[in-house]
Amino acid sequence: MNKTIKVIIPAYNEENAIVKVIQDIPSIVDEIIVVDNNSSDQTAKNAREAGAKVLTELKRGYGYACLAGIRALSKDPPQVVLFIDADGSDDLSDLDDLLAL
Repeated sequence: MNKTIKVIIPAYNEENAIVKVIQDIPSIVDEIIVVDNNSSDQTAKNAREAGAKVLTELKRGYGYACLAGIRALSKDPPQVVLFIDADGSDDLSDLDDLLAL
């Protein structure tokens, strides 16, 4: 069975890390959504250029950004949703194995 997999990345002022985070996500993922949480830097621009869909959530806070990402999925819900930190602190090396389950 093929799973639809989407990643939500809440991000606030992560212009230096966001591109690598996006590039480290395996190709098995169908869509990457970066929710820019009202950053004052180039986070949104860099994420868009790296191939992610970028949304903006003006209310600051990780939870608000996560909810904005979830709302964006409501018209086309995937089977799997992953939340990944925008600062690169998550180890994605085993993500392929996890998603194969």
